[in-house]
Parts: sequence; C-alpha cells; structure tokens
Amino acid sequence: MSVSYLFASKESRRPWRWLNRWWPSVRLGTDPLQQLRVEGRYAPVSIANWKLIPGMARRLLDARVARPLTFAHDRRLTIVIPYRDREHHLRQLMPALIAKLTEQRLTYRVLVVEQEQGTLFNRGRLLNAGIHYSSDFTDYYCLHDVDAVPILANYACPSQPLRLVNEIVGAQGRSRRSDYYFSGAVSIRKEQVQAANGYSNQYWGWGKEDDDFFFRLLLSQLLCYYDLNGTYQDLPNPSHQQTQRRYPWAPPHIRRNRRHRSRLLRGLADPADDGLATLRYEVLERSGSAEYGPEYEKIRVRW
Repeated sequence: MSVSYLFASKESRRPWRWLNRWWPSVRLGTDPLQQLRVEGRYAPVSIANWKLIPGMARRLLDARVARPLTFAHDRRLTIVIPYRDREHHLRQLMPALIAKLTEQRLTYRVLVVEQEQGTLFNRGRLLNAGIHYSSDFTDYYCLHDVDAVPILANYACPSQPLRLVNEIVGAQGRSRRSDYYFSGAVSIRKEQVQAANGYSNQYWGWGKEDDDFFFRLLLSQLLCYYDLNGTYQDLPNPSHQQTQRRYPWAPPHIRRNRRHRSRLLRGLADPADDGLATLRYEVLERSGSAEYGPEYEKIRVRW
C-alpha cells in the first residue's frame, strides 16, 4: 500500500472501501456446505458475506462440518423477546405467536425482557438476561424480535442453531430474503448458547450484536441453519432506528459497535471475555398478563 493512499482523503479512498466490501467473499473461497439441504427446506447459513482476513476464513472453513439437523417436540421452550417501548408491536405479535406454539403442541413459556428507561438500548444484554433468568426451566430458546410476526415458522427444538426467518414481508406487501444474516427469530439449545457464551454485552443502540452472536456460534464449531420456508411479517421500526445506521452519519456508539464486531472477525477479541459469563443485571419488576395466558411473563431489568 502506498504512502499516498494512506494520507489520501476519505473521498478518494471510498472506491477501495467498496472494493474491500466484496473482494473478501471471493478470497473466502467456496463454502463446501452451501448446497447442503435438509428435507429440502433447511440450509446452512452462508458465511460468504463476511469481510475476513485469510487466516480467519480458513479457520471457519476448516470447522464447517456437515452436522445433521433434526427436531424434537418434547422439549421445554422459552421465547425470549427483548423489549422497550413497543407495546403496539407486542400486541400484534403475541396472538400470532401463541397460535403457532399452540398449533405445534409445544411446551413453552414467553418471557419479555424490558430494559429500564434512561440508557441506550442493549439488545444483547436483554437476551442474555432472558437466557440466564429462564435457564432452570428451559431446554431451548427462541430469541425473538418483537417486530417479527410469524406467518410460516417451525418452533420445534432443533439439533443445530436455526434461524426461523427467511422471507420477510414488509408493510407494503413487498418481501425480501437473505441467506447470511442470523437474527429475527433464532431457535437454539441451551447448551449451545452457553458454549458460545451468549451475546456480547458491549453493543449499545442498534446493530451488529446479531452478527457477533452468529460469529460466536461459528467459532464454537456449530453449523447454523435457516428455514427456506420461514416467513414473517416485519412490523415497521421507529424512524430513529432506521436513520442512525446510515454511513457515515452514524452516531459514536454505532461506530463503536462496528469496531467491536471488526475486532471479533479479525480474531482480536475472545468471546469468553464478554457474554453470559460476565453479565450483571438486576430484576426490578415481574409481571404477567391474563390477556396472553399463564405462560407469559415480563421482567424489567437494570444494568
């Protein structure tokens, strides 16, 4: 790399940034499991979209083992929903979610984890708190966004981490698909989420904590799948979440999130140092709802 490039303006360097966005996917090479299908419906989540240094790319590819995906219907499920200021979303989600769980005859509980007011939202910490709080009465979790309403979804217990979402239907009826992100609604066994040390606690505001979690699962040598038939309605998010992610006008905490994820992807951060094992939280309030049934509980937490 030339000295002139190092001292060039950001505007002149931007084309190289866009080139680097796509070139590592070529450098990664062919994922040998990308064509794997289970029952014609479930496929491994792609890792080709990651901007990885060659050593980390080889490490991940070497760890990609064709692990079978099977389902059990007799396990205890806890739906963990991170939450703050989304009552209108919760009222749309709960009837559809309960109908799906009842239809599939699952033993379940719904746990909504609400963050107290006054601090930046931290989705990873809320999920960690829900995972820890419910660990004594669950065999597997579904880590579920409050704005993802199931249309077609399988909530049974998977043998490997499973993203239930593939097709996302927006407010205007338009749909989109993705084969690489790992969020929305993710089912995972308790021992697997513990092996990955849960989510990082260091992502404030919105974004990148789900990328970090997916990468932790890959480093734990788990093969993550997604449901090609999984269809969810996407409820519209508040405008402040939609605008603060836009580069280069993102606020400082969003830029810190990106740097934190980049350190993990380059092998400079150890998931064992940050996650479930280091979580500290206090339950301020517990409540239920007759409207949603005895399997529903909400807790409000403080860091």
